[in-house]
Amino acid sequence: MKPRDQLILAAILFGLALMFFLTHLYKPERVRPGTPEYDAYIRQFMEECLKAPARYDLPTSLSPTELETACREAVLKADRFNPSARPLRY
Repeated sequence: MKPRDQLILAAILFGLALMFFLTHLYKPERVRPGTPEYDAYIRQFMEECLKAPARYDLPTSLSPTELETACREAVLKADRFNPSARPLRY
């Protein structure tokens, strides 16, 4: 290998390493339970569930308080199952 080829290879490897560190080093965190952002996130999905309980596989024959409790449980269960779906915190 000529010195020029080694320099090109080093520049390519440096560029790849730089791209890796720039994309993987800084990751904004997700909202955490107990924060106002998390409560707003849960409230948003609770409202969607109350409007269309069939979408969450809940019976429509429940009383309003039972429906609210069932929606809350369904939304929190979905959040625990997939915490990476939480919004990013800025």
